[in-house]
Amino acid sequence: MPERNTISFVTLIQGYAQSSDFVQALDLFSRLHREGQELNPFVFTSALKLLVAMEWAELTPSIHSSICKLGHESNAFVGTALVDSYSVSGLVDCARRAFDGILCKDMVSWTGMVACYAENSCFLESFQVFSDMRRPTEVTYSSALCACASLAALDPGTQIHCLTMKTTYDKNTVVGNALIDMYAKCGSIKDARLVFNGLTKNDEVSWNAMISGYSMHGLGGEALKVFDMMQETDVRPNQMTFVGVLSACSNGGLLSKGEAYFKSMIHDHGIEPCVEHYSCMVWLLGRLGHLDRALKLIKEMPFEPSLMAWRALLGACVIHNDVEIGKLCAKHILEIDPQDESTHVLLSNMYARTRRWANVATVRRSMKTKGLNKEPGLSWIENQGTVHYFTVDDASHPDKKMIYGMLEWLNMKTRQESYSPDRNAVLRDIEDDQKERHLWVHSERLALAFGLIKTPSGSSPIRIIKNLRICADCHAVMKLISKIVKRDIIVRDMNRFHHFENGLCSCGDYW
Repeated sequence: MPERNTISFVTLIQGYAQSSDFVQALDLFSRLHREGQELNPFVFTSALKLLVAMEWAELTPSIHSSICKLGHESNAFVGTALVDSYSVSGLVDCARRAFDGILCKDMVSWTGMVACYAENSCFLESFQVFSDMRRPTEVTYSSALCACASLAALDPGTQIHCLTMKTTYDKNTVVGNALIDMYAKCGSIKDARLVFNGLTKNDEVSWNAMISGYSMHGLGGEALKVFDMMQETDVRPNQMTFVGVLSACSNGGLLSKGEAYFKSMIHDHGIEPCVEHYSCMVWLLGRLGHLDRALKLIKEMPFEPSLMAWRALLGACVIHNDVEIGKLCAKHILEIDPQDESTHVLLSNMYARTRRWANVATVRRSMKTKGLNKEPGLSWIENQGTVHYFTVDDASHPDKKMIYGMLEWLNMKTRQESYSPDRNAVLRDIEDDQKERHLWVHSERLALAFGLIKTPSGSSPIRIIKNLRICADCHAVMKLISKIVKRDIIVRDMNRFHHFENGLCSCGDYW
């Protein structure tokens, strides 16, 4: 070309970037600068997209500096590209400053900021930005719903659902899939199914979300029914579908069905199992007590066993008190990741369950030497838009007197129903009476007591989130309390949901 301008350069830079020829793209960008071409918003937007594509987003601040020097930071295209680039780097505060600097924000800008917060686990901030928008898009709706799902914030998620019903996004598949995921993760699986049934078109994401949702709620039979329905459509199952199916089998202890689906995935659907599929099978075998078979499966994997598989087997060893295989699992995990906190905790719990207190002390000393801390048990519950957090034996809540009074009443009522504390659930070397008191101040019981105090009887279910696995004694108590107070109680722990209703749990006491 006898004459090249900025558009000539940028068009070719974009072409190279889209073809993943980043070396040529960078070379052209350097030539553009050397030849004195104008550095306008078009150039900077392309440069930022190139950094993201090359996974060099950490260079964003230096580009941002040049943008500010030339006064382009208020441009919507440049500002949105900065938000995206900072988001990839995890620099959320920088992204927000770039967003705030945009003079005329468009839908793409707003959506980019909502997605940035959601993708970086800043879910409250994501929802707040969404609330400030005037005309959300399908991407904005799905990002905001993702934030609600991660927070288990049912009320805001329901409000967003109401907003979609006033727009053309009511039957949109992308938004519908996000709604299914949100309702499932917020403990309202019936609403998830209603959304699923109301979609005009269910794609593979819709089917996978519904199958995984039922699995997460311990409703393995329903998950497998949905999978059977899926096979009657023209939507083909993929790897994620079978992760949901095998999870449903492992959560329900359905060994023969799990083995059949594992074989069918390979022979009938041509899908090669990945680490998630093998880990589901390891947990399915291990949870049922087939620890030797689970270990054999790990050794027969066609690739190097992952942390996920070894952790699944270690968790099963803790349940079945198999110290020897448990030690072997821990050895393999710590060879891969010596700083793995959860493995130290599981190993300590396994020794404690078998009353090997000297071994427990050794593991705890090792954790101290490595600077590792056990994650404290934490439960939380939402009431009138405010989230209330509780730790074990928490005395910091303003309503602590009423909470502990409610716990005393519940203790008395459960004992009248022949409740007997499971002292084995306390993995500490203390006296029996201390163990009983310790059980009654677990974080989920404090959250439940608060929920019973603050919500009227006969109202909606009490929903509690817990960051760790619910213990056997709390599980037994929750069943009794649901019968005593005639309230549905939904607890989401680190693995799944438990729906307690009239003395029974949806998991069938298998978790």
